[in-house]
Amino acid sequence: MPMVKHSDVECEKAPRRLARPRIAVAAEPRYLTQPQPAGLAGALCRAGHPATVLDPLDPRTLSLPGIDLLIARGRSPELLDLLDRAECLGIATINKREAILSVMDKARMGRALARAGIPIPQTRHDTIAAILDHSSDQDFPMVVKPIYGDNARDVKIVRSRDELAALQWSEATALAQPLVASDGFDLKLYVAGDEVHAARKPSPLSATAGLQAQPAPLTPELTTLALRCGAVFGLDFYGVDCIETPDGVLVIEVNDFPNYSAVPGADECLARYAILRARRAQEERGR
Repeated sequence: MPMVKHSDVECEKAPRRLARPRIAVAAEPRYLTQPQPAGLAGALCRAGHPATVLDPLDPRTLSLPGIDLLIARGRSPELLDLLDRAECLGIATINKREAILSVMDKARMGRALARAGIPIPQTRHDTIAAILDHSSDQDFPMVVKPIYGDNARDVKIVRSRDELAALQWSEATALAQPLVASDGFDLKLYVAGDEVHAARKPSPLSATAGLQAQPAPLTPELTTLALRCGAVFGLDFYGVDCIETPDGVLVIEVNDFPNYSAVPGADECLARYAILRARRAQEERGR
């Protein structure tokens, strides 16, 4: 029997060193000039994990060769299809396709938040005519928004029954919420994995819209609220839009992969979590 050296046994027991995990980033064209995901991609490169950039419209992305993690920003059918194909191949994704779909529909989002016991404004989902029929003068001013939409697209403030009756609305239904009084700033909670940051951002519905977002104090209660919202939808990179009221914080909506405005070191924060997820996915695939 050949003699086995002690060093040989140690080598056999030593864990196999895995190659650097492979990360890809895909985004809709409209996001390519925004802070994210460009900031994340730059931070990954600086950390020694340069990401492959994928175009969801390019048929060459069909095979998704050798990727451990796909990070996606957007909601287009092509991007969602790319996520679906990646997940079917066992590739880890940020965010998952189903998680993005769950916050695209604002009516569905609101119901899920309410079921989870998260404080939200009173919300109605109906046709404009039905909302008008069931509204009194005390329900105004109200905010009317599309079921599907982002970046405050087509969000309207309606101040009276007459304004609501005259509203030109192209969709079959709408969401209606009371306009909650504020100082013109929204509270934003930004999350990457379990790391939470807070910022105060000018509301797109107020005269402060041209001002800059600023970092805000983060309390344990806000951290818990943000992580609860993420758990409801299964999100990894997300933002929680809130309004501060005398009775506490109300969650207006949850958005997948925002720009992380006014978050110090946001790019590095996102990259840290992405690298950890990619390494974990690589280890799981290598077992």
